[in-house]
Amino acid sequence: MLRVFRSLHGLAFLLVSCVALAQPSSSPTPGPVNTPPATATPPAPALAPTGGTAPPLQACATKAFDDYASAMSVWERQWAEGVIAARPDFNTAAVARANAHNSALQRDGFRIHYLAANAPDDLNLDESVAAMRLFDWTPEQEQALRLTVPDYASVVDAADRDRLAADAQPKAEELENYFEETFTESAGAVWARKLGEVLHHGNETLEQCHKLHPVPVPKAEGPSVEAPAGAGAAPVGVPLLNTAPAQPDAKAPVAPAAPPAAAPAPKP
Repeated sequence: MLRVFRSLHGLAFLLVSCVALAQPSSSPTPGPVNTPPATATPPAPALAPTGGTAPPLQACATKAFDDYASAMSVWERQWAEGVIAARPDFNTAAVARANAHNSALQRDGFRIHYLAANAPDDLNLDESVAAMRLFDWTPEQEQALRLTVPDYASVVDAADRDRLAADAQPKAEELENYFEETFTESAGAVWARKLGEVLHHGNETLEQCHKLHPVPVPKAEGPSVEAPAGAGAAPVGVPLLNTAPAQPDAKAPVAPAAPPAAAPAPKP
């Protein structure tokens, strides 16, 4: 059972946090900064590097993430178009933000596929499809992915470039404040609803993966059983003790016995 985020505010916070923490990636070609963004091209699913095979649950989950990433890419573009229509002064910043978020989706897709095949237990599949983007990523994994998937390096470069371009926008901080302030108001309700639909569908798909490929529950260890007398075995989990009778040391000096106590003197 997934532990999903219920509030729209939580969804919005997760959307922003995923980029800041996991630094994922998907980089559609940036459009001209003075025109509204064109219809998004969903990021292509990343391929797992050779040498690893994802278990059934993780393989299903990565497919769910690919579908979610494609839908999120479309949502990011449409959201930017809506912002530009309401606030033309956010044109450049909104396009740069959409590019950065979509670049992050694509890069994260490559990394998620790598982890599914090579470190499946590192993927968080219990929270939500969006929370799959929150994972630890080591320099060793980065190097391995660069060596096994030639396209990955260019995706990382695009993600870094788009992130820097978005942060460099003079109105970047003002745009983020606008996003947070209007997301649950009437002006942003339509985008909040669409984002909720994307996440709901992605979570349903991930939930289906759990049902199709349930993780076996580890068997609980039974209580320790003592060995029968004379069997020479100790109870499970208890160190074997030396039960041989103690042998006196012939060389050890023996203390002399104490003299008997003197009888009390008779009373006169």
